[in-house]
Amino acid sequence: MARPGRVNDRVFCLTINKSHVMFLNLFKPRICTVKTLFFGHYIDPKVFYTMQFNKVPCISFIGELDIGKASDFILSTYCSQIREIYQHVYFDHDTKQFFFNNAVLLLKNKRMIELATNYCQVLHTKDQYDWVETVIKELSVFHLNSDSEKSIGFARTTSTN
Repeated sequence: MARPGRVNDRVFCLTINKSHVMFLNLFKPRICTVKTLFFGHYIDPKVFYTMQFNKVPCISFIGELDIGKASDFILSTYCSQIREIYQHVYFDHDTKQFFFNNAVLLLKNKRMIELATNYCQVLHTKDQYDWVETVIKELSVFHLNSDSEKSIGFARTTSTN
């Protein structure tokens, strides 16, 4: 038997188990509002982190990356820690292929990695700076050469008008 309840716009269920004891079913993640979750063309990782872990994240950023090599490295190195992957991809009609725009990797121990066009953000708790420093140093080897043109935003071309 379950009765719906409401606390601060958060829906939960009061359930009664076999011994007729009532429990709050608050441990299942529920998305209550999506107004701020979707920013631009995909989810905002800061809002998503806060909704997943009920904590404000610390954020470490590294830019100007060859994101193809960096994503291959992260997927192979941290595959045992990855719980879920959320991606935004697009289809190119000329090549008839899907191309990666950005991805949010949800890891164990309240960690999250966002990989985008040419940067990576690592979201974590305030006690995980040693781990983050290691990750950022590992990713720094995938720095784009200064000779190549830098991508601007999510444009498919690498030059401006």
